[in-house]
Amino acid sequence: HLLEYHLVREKLAGYTTFHPARELALSLMPLYEPSQVALRQQETTEARRFLETGSSIDLAEAKDLRQALQRAALGGVLTGEELRDLYDTLKPMRGARAAVIRQKDMPILGAVAQNMPVLRDLESNLSGSIGRSGEVLDSASPTLKELRAESRSAQQRLTDSLERTLRRMQRQGIIQEPVITQRNGRMVLLVKTEMKHRLPGIVHDVSDSGATLFVEPMTAIGLGNRWREVRLAEEREEERVVRHLSARVETHSSDILRGLEILADLDMSMAKARLSLATSSTASNVIEGERQYISLTDARHPLLRGEVVPITLNMGDPSSLLLITGPNAGGKTVALKTIGLLTLMAQSGLHLPAREATTSLFDGVYADIGDQQSIQQSLSTFSSHIKNLRDIMDQATDRSLVLIDELGTSTDPEEGSALAKAILHHFSRRGITLVATTHQRDVAAFVQEQPEMTNASVELAPQTLDPTYRLTQGLPGRSYALTIASRLGLENETVERARSLLSPAHQVAESLLRELQEERHLAQEARREAEEVMFQARQERAEMEEQLADIQIRKTEMVEEAQHQLRQKIEEVTGRLRRAERVLEQQPASLSQPTQPVPKSTIREVRKEVAEVRRELRSPDWQPPASKRSDWLKALQPGDRVYLQGIPQPVEIVTSPDGEGTVEVLLGTMRARLPVYRLDRPARTHTTSAREGIYFSRPVKRQVNTELDLHGVRVEEALDRIDGFLNDATLAGLSSVRIMHGVGTGALRNASREYLSHHPLVKSVRRDESITSDSATVVELA
Repeated sequence: HLLEYHLVREKLAGYTTFHPARELALSLMPLYEPSQVALRQQETTEARRFLETGSSIDLAEAKDLRQALQRAALGGVLTGEELRDLYDTLKPMRGARAAVIRQKDMPILGAVAQNMPVLRDLESNLSGSIGRSGEVLDSASPTLKELRAESRSAQQRLTDSLERTLRRMQRQGIIQEPVITQRNGRMVLLVKTEMKHRLPGIVHDVSDSGATLFVEPMTAIGLGNRWREVRLAEEREEERVVRHLSARVETHSSDILRGLEILADLDMSMAKARLSLATSSTASNVIEGERQYISLTDARHPLLRGEVVPITLNMGDPSSLLLITGPNAGGKTVALKTIGLLTLMAQSGLHLPAREATTSLFDGVYADIGDQQSIQQSLSTFSSHIKNLRDIMDQATDRSLVLIDELGTSTDPEEGSALAKAILHHFSRRGITLVATTHQRDVAAFVQEQPEMTNASVELAPQTLDPTYRLTQGLPGRSYALTIASRLGLENETVERARSLLSPAHQVAESLLRELQEERHLAQEARREAEEVMFQARQERAEMEEQLADIQIRKTEMVEEAQHQLRQKIEEVTGRLRRAERVLEQQPASLSQPTQPVPKSTIREVRKEVAEVRRELRSPDWQPPASKRSDWLKALQPGDRVYLQGIPQPVEIVTSPDGEGTVEVLLGTMRARLPVYRLDRPARTHTTSAREGIYFSRPVKRQVNTELDLHGVRVEEALDRIDGFLNDATLAGLSSVRIMHGVGTGALRNASREYLSHHPLVKSVRRDESITSDSATVVELA
């Protein structure tokens, strides 16, 4: 309780949902095996990552059924409410398992969840047999359904009979109240006592006043008996259903109990993650080494509210002892407790509220904090401290952490100081990690001279004398006793008299210490400002780099889009030129034309211009920026194997990149000359000889169909589509394709086959024999 570890456990318990997980949180203890500590830390890290993705496990309906399951395991019968609670628990158990396993970056918690039992058959039996309130449903068994139907029918017949009797007796003034009720499981009428002889029947009860008799009429006894018999049979069937379900639970009781334990472990991990998020904590690195080590950067006490001033310290290299000095209420004890509490939390698998944290694995944390005098044991404050120190000295090892508050106080200052130095020497000699606080100036001076010990201080703000709670290593602190006394109203004459009584050496030391602290404070402020400027500069640089990357991507996309549009236009013009040449060649010279045909020389000029545009597109100026920066592209040699964008199999480089930024590649038996920016990444080197083949060039597409549908397309447009389709199919490595042109007048079919028979990428053309009509053509690619 000295370090308030119990309050951390209570805070952790507040983040649990499942009651057994709350028990785990309240019983949490530090671990002392490195592998266990690392495992618990990793569980917290995985759970936090799980929550940060927006995922969660819903355990609101899960119940703690350990006692009921233990009873079922011994052959006991569960109640309907317990069976329903079990169903409400099995569902979130299965849901939690699935949610955790879905996360691929949770190997530890995923393995834990994998052991969670999935009992769908039992779930189904329970959901079909037990209602929300624990009642047995009609669907629990066919027999129960029939008995309940018969029971309702028998009850209705009995009610009808009683209502007829009620109306008749009411007219005769026999009935006390016109209602039908139940007594001892029998349906009765309320009859006036003085009129009982007028209604023959069985009296089941009498009112407190004696004025009313609860009478079952003789005419209804037979119907009542039948209803009662059916009701008893119904109850027996309900009991049989519950016993059967309890027996099913008994069969799976050990699995379900194991599932409850796993569910509690998962909820505990989620609670640790929620605590980590709530306290802006980070994972702690718990290490083992030759020397014990503590390094905390911007560490905060996890229980303090509001704006908390963080502390930063390093111990263990080379100093294993830290002495904190400074004024009262300056934060010495808070710093002491923070160090001890965070050490315990780290070894408990909890994240620490710090920017960075590395601690050694300690075999124990021993503390002597606060005024522990005992009236019952007749111990003074000093005696209590000495008794605690004696026990700590007996038990602590060189792997322990010791915390001592107000070392050397509560006794004669000179003797207390000497005792404090001796105690520090004892722990230092044994290599024990120690953090202590004191007001003794000469103890701080002693520490300043020891290489294995370090001073630290907490200070007051120079102008306001308010505590800063900031821990500074390297210098002892000042007490500010006289200054505080003056601020609190002690007369100046008394304060100045006290100041004059200080030794000259003390006054000089105080002045030097004040100047050193002021200089150090200024240096720290300057460093803090520099770090903020550096952090801001890094953020701005990251933003600028991100913006430049976006601009580069947009630039690349614009270049590729322009290239794509130009190539489409070129191929469209090329197709038209090819068809125009074919028409010119087929026209008889004697045939008169309504208009002058285009001369062949003009067509050749247009082809020349198109080729010039193609060469320009292949130039480096038109390459996307990424291709200019890729070193591996510049180093390509014949025989290298690379992947093309959108093509899953590698191609072989036939010729190195030329001055126009193109490269010749071999895909199967096909050759192609492509812009280098179409090369995606290098593949494993595998050299084969380049073979003769066909040259072609076309932008690579991501997906290629094996069929081209030309229904409803004009001949001129159809031939353009065929040309592009064949290029894409060849680049994709297809061996054959099918073109659907339909029957129609036959013009599209004939033109397509004529065009295909002379195409350089086509090996053969034939009718598709798999269909009766001549509406498709199969093309074997070269």
